[in-house]
Amino acid sequence: MKPYFIILFVNLLLSYIADRFFVQKKTIAMISVSLIVVINTVFSGFRDFGVGIDTTVYINSFFESAQMLTSLKDFASFESDKGFLALAFLASSFSNDSQSLLLVTAFFIQFFYFCALWLFKKYNNVSLFLATFFFCIMFYGHTLNLMRQFCALSILAYGFANFIKGNLKVYIYCQLVAYFFHSSAIIFVILPIMWRISFMQDKNKKNVYSILAIVGMSVIVSSFFLLMSFLGNFGLISDFYAERYSQTGSYAARANVGGTGLGVIAVFLYPIVFVYYAKRKKAINENILHFVFVLTCFSSLLQLLTYKVTFLERVTYYITFILFIYQAKLFSTSKINILVKFIMIAIYIYNWYALYIINKGGDIIPYKSHILNIL
Repeated sequence: MKPYFIILFVNLLLSYIADRFFVQKKTIAMISVSLIVVINTVFSGFRDFGVGIDTTVYINSFFESAQMLTSLKDFASFESDKGFLALAFLASSFSNDSQSLLLVTAFFIQFFYFCALWLFKKYNNVSLFLATFFFCIMFYGHTLNLMRQFCALSILAYGFANFIKGNLKVYIYCQLVAYFFHSSAIIFVILPIMWRISFMQDKNKKNVYSILAIVGMSVIVSSFFLLMSFLGNFGLISDFYAERYSQTGSYAARANVGGTGLGVIAVFLYPIVFVYYAKRKKAINENILHFVFVLTCFSSLLQLLTYKVTFLERVTYYITFILFIYQAKLFSTSKINILVKFIMIAIYIYNWYALYIINKGGDIIPYKSHILNIL
């Protein structure tokens, strides 16, 4: 655990410096953020295989496939995620060791995420310090395991940061690239749609469209298996994922929720209650808060899919990756009671502890690196 706490401390220290000097001494802020990217890349990229289950699942196969590419025809005929194959090809061009793919992947994720965070700071005054804190406890561990998905997420975050300033072309390009890293990235298109709805001047239309969107998400969750069959039949998701997440697939949940079910209700409601409280307090910009509230409802609804298919909570990351960037704005305002903030952060930290310490999620603990001599 000690290496992860050191990385957390370094990230928080450098992000605090970046926040402090962002306006008056932007060069210092930029150097601080760049150091975060470099340090995180080295820490992630030089980890041993086995730190993160997926390092032993597909890294070598993608790397070997990249080494065998001889033409664009070979690349086009590759059946799996071509974006990650392109990273593997880049890594193989300067090293014959598949460790290089871990390094390139780590840099890709960290670079695009912190470029996105820089833009969110610039455009919406998001706290770099708090957003980095949330990234570390909510997502950093996932970047060591779910590498293809977080390549998609990092570039989507960058695309969305451009979208909110009206640069639609950059977002569209990023959305397309993300799809080739992980076909589930199509889910992210919900966010720019809801952003536009949240900034409608006609409040009645905004509320009606938002309610319809939440009801629509409820219908999607309740008829999930039918939706997956439809998307698979039309080729909008790969056959691999259509089969995996089908009602008879290998990932189908085999057991019902035990006990009274109150725990499920609490997990579903507490994020919504928190953001509703923030709305009542008018904590931040009304339109952004509306966007955050709808995303929170989406996230809670999608969490329920875990009880249909194992590991399906991963689809919520397309919502929560951006949601927690804006959560940083909620936690930086004085309009929300400090005790409420403390309770929420305590819950987030417990969720991290339960996932990685109790349930050993992703097999990222203990951290080992023969290259860095951390054994």
